This record gives sequence, structure tokens and C-alpha cells, in this order.
Amino acid sequence: GTPIGALDMLIASHALALDITLVTNNTKEFERVDGLMLDNWVID
Repeated sequence: GTPIGALDMLIASHALALDITLVTNNTKEFERVDGLMLDNWVID
């Protein structure tokens, strides 16, 4: 797939390691990470 930025990868990997939902408005970037749970704080 298309890679994401290095800092976004660190954020995503931290959320995956802790098995938590990542709350972000940047879902387009993070939805490329398999298994990552996302919550868009702007839409909710």
C-alpha cells in the first residue's frame, strides 16, 4: 500500500501497541494502517 509519514507511523504504532482507538481528524492518512481503530473527533 501507500506509506504514511514517519511521525504518523509512530503515532499509529503506539496506538496499535496499546490496543487503543486513535482519535484524529486525519483519518485519510491513518485508515491505511491495517487493524488501527479510528475515531474522527470532528464528525462525532
